[in-house]
Amino acid sequence: MSESNARKKIVILGGGVGAMAAAYAITEQPGWQERYEVTLYQLGWRLGGKGASGRNARSGHRIEEHGLHIWLGFYENAFAMIRRCYDELARKPGEPLATWQDAFKPHSLVVFEEQIDGYWKHWPCEYPTNDSLPGDGGLTPAAWEYIPMILGWMRGAFANSSHYEARRESLPDEIGGEPPHWWDQVVSSVESFVGALSLDAAGLFLEAAYHLARSLDPDPRHHHRYHHDAITGLVERFIRWLWRRVEREVEHDDLARHLFAQIDIAAAVVTGMIADGVIFNGFDVIDDLDLRDWLRKHGASERISINSAWVRAAYDLVFGFRGGNPRKPAVAAGTGLRGTLRMVLGYKGAIMWKMQAGMGDTIFAPMYQVLKRRGVKFEFFHRVRSLAPSPDGRSIDRITLGRQVTLKRGDYDPLVTVKGLPSWPSEPLYDQIVEGRQLQEGGINLESYWTPWQDVATVTLERGTDFDLVVLGISLGALPTICSELIAVNDSWRNMVEQVQTCRTQAFQLWLTPSLAELGWETSPIAGGFVEPLDTWADMSHLIDREAWEGGGSPRNIAYFCGPLEDDPEEPPYFTDPDYPAREASKVKTRVIQFLTEHVGHLWPEAIVPETGEINWNLLVDPEGRQGPARLDAQYWVANIDPTERYVLMVPGSTQYRLPSDQSGFDNLYLAGDWTRNGLNAGCVEAAVMSGLQVSRAITGSPAEIVGETDIRDQRPFSTEQRG
Repeated sequence: MSESNARKKIVILGGGVGAMAAAYAITEQPGWQERYEVTLYQLGWRLGGKGASGRNARSGHRIEEHGLHIWLGFYENAFAMIRRCYDELARKPGEPLATWQDAFKPHSLVVFEEQIDGYWKHWPCEYPTNDSLPGDGGLTPAAWEYIPMILGWMRGAFANSSHYEARRESLPDEIGGEPPHWWDQVVSSVESFVGALSLDAAGLFLEAAYHLARSLDPDPRHHHRYHHDAITGLVERFIRWLWRRVEREVEHDDLARHLFAQIDIAAAVVTGMIADGVIFNGFDVIDDLDLRDWLRKHGASERISINSAWVRAAYDLVFGFRGGNPRKPAVAAGTGLRGTLRMVLGYKGAIMWKMQAGMGDTIFAPMYQVLKRRGVKFEFFHRVRSLAPSPDGRSIDRITLGRQVTLKRGDYDPLVTVKGLPSWPSEPLYDQIVEGRQLQEGGINLESYWTPWQDVATVTLERGTDFDLVVLGISLGALPTICSELIAVNDSWRNMVEQVQTCRTQAFQLWLTPSLAELGWETSPIAGGFVEPLDTWADMSHLIDREAWEGGGSPRNIAYFCGPLEDDPEEPPYFTDPDYPAREASKVKTRVIQFLTEHVGHLWPEAIVPETGEINWNLLVDPEGRQGPARLDAQYWVANIDPTERYVLMVPGSTQYRLPSDQSGFDNLYLAGDWTRNGLNAGCVEAAVMSGLQVSRAITGSPAEIVGETDIRDQRPFSTEQRG
C-alpha cells in the first residue's frame, strides 16, 4: 500500500462523553476501517469521565455515581447518537434495557425550593409532555424565534391565573399623553388577531405583543425598528400593570409571587434579547455579564424575581459558583440563557429523561460494546503524562503515557453482568491484573491524582509511527498538568486554561427503608434551589430493580444529592499526600450528617421523629445494624476533587477563550469535551457530544450539520439599513 493510501492512525486520549462521541461518529462513516485506525487510551479501568459510574459488588451491586446525571429533553445530538447506538447494539427483546426507550423514561416534576421569611417552601412545577422524541432531528430555534415562544408562554401563564379576568380594567395612565410612535402600526398589524385595541385595555398589551411577534418575518433583519420598540413597549406596560395587581399579594400569596416572578423574568429576557442585539448576533454577545446582572439590567425585580428559586436553581443546575463557593455565583448571561431557553421551551417528549440504570450501564457500556465490535482498540490503565509539540510548535510530535498495571492477558475485559445488564464495576477486575492483589489490599485508586501507586512502565507514542492525529478528550481541569508544553508555546491555550474556570463538586447517595410515599411524596421529584452547598435532590428509587440486593435488606427508596464543593486553598500538589482524598471525603461526610440533621426534614417530613424533632437514622439501610449517624457508613458519598472530575464553569467573559474543536492551534490535534467552544458552551452531555461530532467533521467531513451549533439561521453580516 502506498503512503498516500495508508490508513491514518487516530489516538483518542480519554474516555468521557466528548471522546466517546468522537470515536462513535468517526467510526460510523462507511468504510472507515480503510481510512483510519482508532485507539483510545483510558486512565484506570472504566470509561465515562465525569459521567462514570460503578457497581459495588460488596453492597448489592448498587450503582455509585460521581453525582446526579439526568438527560434533558433538548439533548438532540446526544439522544440521536445513543438511539443509533442502541439500534446497532441490537439487544434481544426482553433483555435489560433492550432499547433506548427502555433505557430512558420521561420525567416532568421539578420542585423549586424557596425560602420565604426564614421558612422553606416547595414550588412544584409539572412540565407538560409532548409527542416529540429527542433525537428525531430538526432545528433548534434561532434566537429571534424564542421571542414569540416566550411571549406565548407568558400569555398562557397569565391566562391560567386568577388575574386573567381583570385584564380589561381601565388604566388610563398606563400609556399617558399621546400614543407612542409605534402605536398605529401595532394596531394595524395585530387587530385581525385581537380586534380593535383601546389604550385602556391594559390586559391586552401582552396579547398584542405576542401576536405582533408571531406575525413578523422569521429573519429579524427584515423587521422595522418600530416592531421591536412596540414589542418591548407592550411588554413593559403589561409588567407594570401586573405588578399593580399583585404587589400587595406577593408577600403572602405563593401563586401570585410565582406568577409575577416567572412573567417578570420572561419579560426581562424578551426586552434584553431585543435591546442587546441577541436576536441578530446570538447569545454570546451578552456573555460578558453575569445572568443575574443582565436580568437586573433589563428590569427584573430584585426581590421577587432575581432572587427567586427559579433563578437560584438555574445556577445550581450548572454548579454556577466560582471556585465552588456558593457565595460567589457566576453564570455567563448568554450561555446560561441559551441553555435555559432550550431546556424549558425546546424539549422533546419531556423536560427531563431519567436513565434506568447508572450512566456507565446506560451510556458507556453500550457505546463501548458497539465501538469494540466496530474495531476500535481500547487501552485501559494508561495515564496521560504529557503532550509534546514539534520544534516549530505547529503539531503534536510525542505523547507520553504511564502504563499503570500489567495485564495477565492481552486485552482487559472491563464489564461485569448485574441482573443480565453489562455494567462497569466500582473497582478494577483484579483477577485480570498481575498486580491485582497488591492493588486490592492497598486500597489503591488508580483514578486518583494523589495515588501513591507508581506506573509500571512508560509508553511513548511518536508521530508518524504510533499516531497521525490526536483527539484530546480529557477534561479541562487536567490540561495544565498534561499540556504544560502546549500552554508554554501557545497564547490561546494559556488564555483558555486561565479564563475558562472549573470547580470541584460533591455528592451522596442514600438507600432508605421507607418508600417515597412514606417520606411524604406522592410523585417522584427532582428538586433544586435548596440549602447550599447540597442544593439538589432527585428521587432515584426506580434504580432499585437494577441493583442486586438480597434478603430483607433491600431498600425501598434511593435518594441522590449533589452540589458544589469549595476549592481548598491548601490543596497539596498532585501526586503527593496520598491521604488527601480521604480527608476531603471525610469533610463531605461531616457535611452530609449536618444536612440530614438540620435540613432534610423539609424534604422528608416523615423522616423526623415527632417526639424529638430529630431525624430517624433507622431509615438508612445498614446490613450491620449500626445506630445513629454511624448508619451513614453504609451509604455512599464522594468528593470530586481530581482535575478530570472538576466541573467546567461558564463564568462571565470566558466564552471567547474557549477553543473550537478544530482550532487547537496544532495541525494534528483536535479537542473533544464540554470545555470547547461548541455552540452550547455549557457543562453538559449535549455540549460534549456536539464537540465530539465537530471533531469527526473536521477529520472525516461528517456530520455536515450539527443541531444547535448556531443561534441564528444565516451568519451573513447584519446591515443596519435592513431594519428601516
